Amino acid sequence: MAVNTAESVVTVRPFVSTVDGSDVIIGDTGRKVYLAIPAEGLDILNALAEGRTMAEAARIYERKHGESVDVEDFVAVLADEGFVVRGEEPKAAAEPAHQHAHQMIRRWSFDWIPEATARRLTGPAVILPGLAVILAGVALVIADPGMIPGSRALLFEGGNFAVLTVVSVTLAMIGLSLHELAHAMAARSVGVSATLGISNLMYVLVAQTDISGIWMASKRARYKAFLAGFFVDAFFGSLLIAFIYATRHDLIAVPGWASLLASAALLTFLVRIGFQFFFYLRTDVYYVIATALNCRNLMSDTERFLSNGFKRLTFRRDKVVSQAGVPRGEMRKVRVYAAVWVFGRIFGLFALVFTILPLLWVYLEQFVLLALGEPTRFSSADFATVAVLAGLLNGGGLAMWGRNLWRGWRRRRAEDARTLARQAATAA
Repeated sequence: MAVNTAESVVTVRPFVSTVDGSDVIIGDTGRKVYLAIPAEGLDILNALAEGRTMAEAARIYERKHGESVDVEDFVAVLADEGFVVRGEEPKAAAEPAHQHAHQMIRRWSFDWIPEATARRLTGPAVILPGLAVILAGVALVIADPGMIPGSRALLFEGGNFAVLTVVSVTLAMIGLSLHELAHAMAARSVGVSATLGISNLMYVLVAQTDISGIWMASKRARYKAFLAGFFVDAFFGSLLIAFIYATRHDLIAVPGWASLLASAALLTFLVRIGFQFFFYLRTDVYYVIATALNCRNLMSDTERFLSNGFKRLTFRRDKVVSQAGVPRGEMRKVRVYAAVWVFGRIFGLFALVFTILPLLWVYLEQFVLLALGEPTRFSSADFATVAVLAGLLNGGGLAMWGRNLWRGWRRRRAEDARTLARQAATAA
């Protein structure tokens, strides 16, 4: 690995930048990598991009700001994120050092949505009436909390289980699509590209909209984009609350199956809203918190911090990867978030062991009984419906989680090897 000297010239990859308070966010939109640097650091980066040596960039900085700077450390951070290529190193890989989402198995672009249309659909004329509906829904729940459905709503007692389950899942998929479309609309309203993909959060199969370019927008635009899906869930959930309230209080008369379906649909909206607060994963609320804390790489920095701690505990200090490039203020936030990350993952594993896996075991047991001609709790149609859905959702989520754990481990090993080699070369 080439070692930089004061007279070294580095290659700066094309980047865009935007001011964010006292920082500047630089972005490589092709690789979807975004990094916050001190505003003064942009002077160094621009000097390097003009072909100046690191010593010349340092002198330009000193003349303008009246203080010295360690350009080599700054360049090392930029190189780790792929913004510069040092010496004879190869060009940055396609994968960023800090990823804002898991790998997706398929992508669909929302860039066909015109910015003007997106601005109208995410403007005050839509948001204010929507907030009124949400507040009305909250008021109805306070008036009659008993209408909030429990998990038994998904058993459709008194109705056709198989048919209502299929319809309920279809409605849930429509709701999920509207949730992701809202993220895309909010991003497109400020000209940010958006793509939809299928991914996972731990063992949960999810649809995710990639709007990583929103980090180049204003903080207000970021909040709107991250909360847009939450808003849509709360809006349609409030409409269902109003419908259920009306049926419970004999304001309208509907068939029994409609009430069962409305309760199940409301439960899916409430579960999706609740899931967003599991911010030890990359949920909507996680991104809101990361924005509020000005920690764009909160998850990645936390995982690196915990990994380093584990290496120290297992007497592998030579494998510890330096986080000197992370500002001191951000590291304090990372240490706090690390506790949330650990307890959240423990909770997630408990849910897997005591909820998801036992549920899958019950389905398997019932399948065996059905195959042996023994009595089962499901009819053939019921079992086929549940088995297909469980296989696609639970099984698919577990499979993707395992795949991403393996790929992530291999990627981090490669990143650590490169970083450790750089640290050794610098020390030498």
